[in-house]
Amino acid sequence: MNLKGLIHRELGEGLTEKELASLVGVPIRTITNILANKTQDDPQVWEKFAKYFRMDADFLRTGISPRARTTVELPVNAHQSTAGRIQQFPLLRWDQMHQIATREILPEVLHAEAMIEATDVSGTRTFAVKVQDDSMEPLFSKEEMIFVNPDLEWKHDDYVIARHRDGDSEAMLLRQVKRIGAQCILHPLNRKYADIPVTSQDAVWGKVVRLRKNL
Repeated sequence: MNLKGLIHRELGEGLTEKELASLVGVPIRTITNILANKTQDDPQVWEKFAKYFRMDADFLRTGISPRARTTVELPVNAHQSTAGRIQQFPLLRWDQMHQIATREILPEVLHAEAMIEATDVSGTRTFAVKVQDDSMEPLFSKEEMIFVNPDLEWKHDDYVIARHRDGDSEAMLLRQVKRIGAQCILHPLNRKYADIPVTSQDAVWGKVVRLRKNL
């Protein structure tokens, strides 16, 4: 059962949203957002729900048993081939990016889906992730792999992974950074999505440095 289902169970047993929010230790808006299928990426919120439901936080978030999670050791050295410099990078889910993007020092071991080889992609903290939706089509298609470097400075027209906060909700987005006068916006290439002004609560977690197209 997912978090929304667990919340519905509690409400079905007589708790109000306000009472449940108080017991978990989160704002009532967090409960409302989860019931409305809004993405919740704050690790502290997941920890609070996990404590309330007496579950492992990662299992609650992903549905993957702690024993089934993949751990990898980050390689130290790259190697050369006729195609160029080959290096291995961790392929992360979107909810795993914080392991690298929010830390200045890399962990020796991290949770990842796999290790991916790439030629002439640089960066000690660079990681791979799969595009999660169609918001950046036609350039970035869903499930295509991108490589993200958290250490590179981004500028106008760069493609980035950004954390966007809207009140109590939080979402991780692949967007193009556009500067309009003194204002920066997170711009989707797909017109059915809206531009989002960058605020002080938002944070760019990395610059996209490579796209691996599906064939």
